[in-house]
Amino acid sequence: MMMNFDEKIKQSLQVEQHNLESILESDPSLFKQLTGLYKGKMRLWTILGTFFAFILTAIFILSAYQFFNSEQQLFWAVCFVSSLMMQIAIKLWLFMEMNRQSITKEIKRSELEIRLMLSEHFSSNSQN
Repeated sequence: MMMNFDEKIKQSLQVEQHNLESILESDPSLFKQLTGLYKGKMRLWTILGTFFAFILTAIFILSAYQFFNSEQQLFWAVCFVSSLMMQIAIKLWLFMEMNRQSITKEIKRSELEIRLMLSEHFSSNSQN
């Protein structure tokens, strides 16, 4: 009896692993996820965030250059660190938005599967 139960567990785990592998293979690549950010409802905010990230990149490169070639090293060091931190925050927000979109898609996919399972269940019960 115990062997039979162990075999059932192994079989169910193998099926689950196969399902998980197929889901992971169907996930979009990082580049597709990044381009998907510019197509959603938050498109304008994403474009604005990307624009500011580029500006902040120019500011921290200029600040690093000025730090070594200027008398006001403290000012340029503060500009460098501040602009770098702001750029990191914007990039973090962009990746969090990408994650939110991915989770939303997965929830909608799960809702669809549940609806299909329920409709099959109710249609089989109504026939009996």
